[in-house]
Amino acid sequence: MDHPNVSGDVTIARDLLATLRDFGHRVEPLPFYPAREIYRRPWSWPAAARALGRMVEAAQDADCWLTHGSYYKVPDIFGPTASARLSIPYFLFQASYARNRARHIATWPGYALNKRAMLRADHVFCNRINDLAGCAKILPGERYSHVSPGLPDGLFGRDEAARQRHRAGWGAGPDTVVAVCAAMMRPGVKAVGVQWTIRACAAAARTMDKGRDLLLVVAGDGPMRTELEVMARAALGEGVRFLGRVDRTDLPGVFSAGDLFAFPGLKESVGMVYLEAQHCGLPVVATDDEGAPHVVAHEVSGLITSASEADFAQGVATLVRDADMRARLGSQAPAHVGIHHSLSVNYLEMARTMERITATRRPGQ
Repeated sequence: MDHPNVSGDVTIARDLLATLRDFGHRVEPLPFYPAREIYRRPWSWPAAARALGRMVEAAQDADCWLTHGSYYKVPDIFGPTASARLSIPYFLFQASYARNRARHIATWPGYALNKRAMLRADHVFCNRINDLAGCAKILPGERYSHVSPGLPDGLFGRDEAARQRHRAGWGAGPDTVVAVCAAMMRPGVKAVGVQWTIRACAAAARTMDKGRDLLLVVAGDGPMRTELEVMARAALGEGVRFLGRVDRTDLPGVFSAGDLFAFPGLKESVGMVYLEAQHCGLPVVATDDEGAPHVVAHEVSGLITSASEADFAQGVATLVRDADMRARLGSQAPAHVGIHHSLSVNYLEMARTMERITATRRPGQ
């Protein structure tokens, strides 16, 4: 919960904890244990067993056990055993089953441990549409359900004062189109996504009318930041600002200062940043590669393109050039998030399911 690199998964976990507490439940996070690919590290198993004992001792008064996240690389090795020892219901949030991982000796142990966890769970809650198909292969329909991702009420919104302040600090004039991007700058699809965005903005800038400018503002940090900054300076010159890591409470002001949000979201599982940007009135450009289409409504709150760099760049160019479209999609974006992606609404049914199962397993509590 207190990991210094606030990824989408960490954000989702924190929001889940806070929302369940808002519903009146007592939620006690257990100490973190580094269990990633633990099946490859037999020398660490005794320490893991001791950690399990401490977790069980700490959870003596619990009515149920909830684990956030389980898949073949980080299978939940604690929840099934701990809940059985405590004789309490066991729930999984965001579990992913991939049968193809059983075909390779390197991934089979993680596959088997993850399958064990999912089969032992009283209920699996999926906040990713793609995970529903995996659950259907091994679980009866009543033991899993979809929970649409969302934002806490009141956390994000348009801030006109911050817009004026940030734009003045960035040197963005009234005719400047500001494209915002936010991502962790680590090797892999995150860095590639920022690269796509830089090249898309550079191409769009070359097509703009005389007297108008494009400014790319990038929030986020990571080991690839220096390399990405060098690339951005070469492509955009003075038309780029790298902000570094921005606290979540400060992101609404940054988003409010933009005119569109651009990030392809390659292999993006949920796409929390798209919800945050939209709720601040930013139209989004993203691709249809996994998560973004489930939180961005095409031609309602943004543009969803195919997962090709050329199509993504065309989507960015379209919004950069078309002020009327930006205004229309941006004005519709907050309502889209408010209607379909409110945590107080979306997590309520999840809480009710947990309450019902817990009451059945522990009558009178």
